[in-house]
Amino acid sequence: MNTKCLLGWRTAKFPALLVGPALATVGLLASAGPSFAVTDLTFSLVDQPGQSDTSESLAFVATGSFEILRIAGYQVPSFEQSTGNGVFLGGIGPNLLGSTWHFTPAGSGSLANQFNDGTSVNGLNFGGVTVGSFDTFSQNFHTIPGDTYRVNFLYSNDFAPNNAPSALTVTVNTIGSVPEPSAWAMMLLGFVGLGFVSYRQARRRPTYFASV
Repeated sequence: MNTKCLLGWRTAKFPALLVGPALATVGLLASAGPSFAVTDLTFSLVDQPGQSDTSESLAFVATGSFEILRIAGYQVPSFEQSTGNGVFLGGIGPNLLGSTWHFTPAGSGSLANQFNDGTSVNGLNFGGVTVGSFDTFSQNFHTIPGDTYRVNFLYSNDFAPNNAPSALTVTVNTIGSVPEPSAWAMMLLGFVGLGFVSYRQARRRPTYFASV
């Protein structure tokens, strides 16, 4: 007895196979934001004379939904501080910074710490043993593109003589943007389409025709 098995498949229409992946791809492209953008603002204090709690302020216009504030510095052979740190929408309102900072040590002679300065955000203390080697503290915070924000802090330098080897820089960068609601909806629709196509494919089991 000879048995022949002929394999038959039910095929789906071509557009149905493409609609899910196409919508998902469009959603992903629409939601993609820059990982890092060009520096929006940099402010520097170099070789400052001895001083205590000097008020410093700088404004920037947000270009993304999230920004990163970096405060970096060194002081040889003493210390400089950044206290009363804050970021404010329009220079007023609640402080957008959290209490603690992410710390990146200097490549050489790191000597820095964060401390409770009596405000809601830790103060920063910069020392060091290598001129030009910066310790860096950073925080991310949410912004509204196009709105103006202000960075405020108090600067102190313990070393009295002028032109002591010290520096403090404040840098604001755009680090990305969140997807728009329409992009999220497009992505969700695309994934629903992918799920439907997968369901259709799972039901396409081979049909066997046997003849004797």
